[in-house]
Amino acid sequence: MLASVILVSTRSVRSLNPHHFRPPWPIFSKAQGWRKRGPSIHERYQLPGQHREFPELSPKFKKENPKELHHYTGVQDVGFVDPVTGEFVHVEEMYPELVVPDLRGFRLCPYVSYRTDFEIEKRRKKFEKLTVKYGTEQGADSVVFEGEQWPPPKTTPRFLFDMHYAPLIRQMYNDGEYFKDAEVKDEIHDNKSKRSLELCTKKKDAFFGLVV
Repeated sequence: MLASVILVSTRSVRSLNPHHFRPPWPIFSKAQGWRKRGPSIHERYQLPGQHREFPELSPKFKKENPKELHHYTGVQDVGFVDPVTGEFVHVEEMYPELVVPDLRGFRLCPYVSYRTDFEIEKRRKKFEKLTVKYGTEQGADSVVFEGEQWPPPKTTPRFLFDMHYAPLIRQMYNDGEYFKDAEVKDEIHDNKSKRSLELCTKKKDAFFGLVV
């Protein structure tokens, strides 16, 4: 008898509008967050900044320019607003100027960078004279410091080691202090090996003595 019952749909839906197909869980249609049904659009996504962190520091947001944010950068104005017309009036005397003091008669010399053309040419000629004197660039490199070579060497691990650690190691080697720690370690290692050998021989003798 149940097989003869005709199943009739009670929804009576003839449209494909998603409004007629509600989800079985209300959390998908009325909640906020990742499980919300449909795209979530927030006003924060339209804020300026790399991480949308400047909601009030940009007067250009929403094409507004409120008076409360006119001086938010702390930059001095180069004019004033006319209270009658409301227009901004530029004043030439309010423009910032670069004031350079008079250094005539000043004893200290100004700082000159070593990247200037004069210093570079001077350093190059000095190294060329040393190259002519000693025959090769390797001979000139052995006489000058690492910082006076030409062309300047690249900053490699070997270059840093030669500049900072090589002179100290060379001096310790010439004074005979470089291998002291190694000799002490060798003595300690020899003593440990001798003690271990003695213990092995004692255990071996005791074992064979018990067997006999």
